[in-house]
Amino acid sequence: MAELIATYQQQTKRDPLVLLARQDEKRRRTFLANWSQLKELRFSVGGYPGDYATGLAVILPKKVVLLQQPHSLIEGTPCLVNQLEREQFLTAVQACHLEDWQREYFNLQILDGTQWSLTCYYQGLKQTFTAEGSNDYPASYERVKNLLLTKDEAAKEVALNLMDQEAVTDFLTTF
Repeated sequence: MAELIATYQQQTKRDPLVLLARQDEKRRRTFLANWSQLKELRFSVGGYPGDYATGLAVILPKKVVLLQQPHSLIEGTPCLVNQLEREQFLTAVQACHLEDWQREYFNLQILDGTQWSLTCYYQGLKQTFTAEGSNDYPASYERVKNLLLTKDEAAKEVALNLMDQEAVTDFLTTF
């Protein structure tokens, strides 16, 4: 019996599914432990066919500033899109349960299509929380996409008029 138990313990240590489950749980605990240091969320989506966009949420002490990278293959200045109350934004992010997101989502049946990534940065930590995918998505993907990327044409127009880096910097320093 002892030999059977020892064999089982050895197998579970090497079983890739067990290892992945342990990594997922560690990742979840790390995300939750670092939640209070969250300083920035960066969400990118794009691919064939269509545009490419990057939304950035900068978390300040009282506000959250939403910026959007222009839809271009050439890097441009992020544009101010909106500002929200910090607690309201963090409540919306918590409702998305990012801690349950896997590191990778890939649909190998589709070669072209939509690629996306989400990276969370923390104050004072080099560690990041990253999830990415290609044509496969976590359950709350659309909620996160709608939170961090604007579809409002009027907001996009305002953003395009605010592409001056000094204007964005001045705005951010007022908080």
